[in-house]
Amino acid sequence: MSTSYLLKRYAIVSLITMVVVMVITYLLAELAGFDIGSGGSIATALVPAMDAGQTYARRMKEMPASSFAWKISAVFVLINAAIGVAFSMVFAVAFGGLADVSELLAAVGALGWVIIIAIAFAIYWLASRFFFGFGAKNELKLQEKLAAKKQP
Repeated sequence: MSTSYLLKRYAIVSLITMVVVMVITYLLAELAGFDIGSGGSIATALVPAMDAGQTYARRMKEMPASSFAWKISAVFVLINAAIGVAFSMVFAVAFGGLADVSELLAAVGALGWVIIIAIAFAIYWLASRFFFGFGAKNELKLQEKLAAKKQP
């Protein structure tokens, strides 16, 4: 299996997950008056990472090497961040929040943003790595169960 396939699939699942999280967030806010806050956004990294792990295990029939899992998880974070920034910019332009974004960027300052981005990267990287491995492990267990059922 090529790494490019895994990255493309991750990007597609990430995009779909972001849309679903936005819809759920909106519906919860409008119908139940419940705000999931920014914590719900981590799902946009966890779901595609788990799917990528399952896909890897399904195709390769083995757990990914630890070094590969760490490297690809870092790329997952970059893909997720790029899609997230693109979504944010589209919404800021479409709904007139560009001035708010500019104010926020200026208020925090360059050093503040470096610190925020570094912390967010570390959290998302660890979470993506864990869920990539978790997805692969669960897929291998499922394949083992299915193979056992087929045997008489």
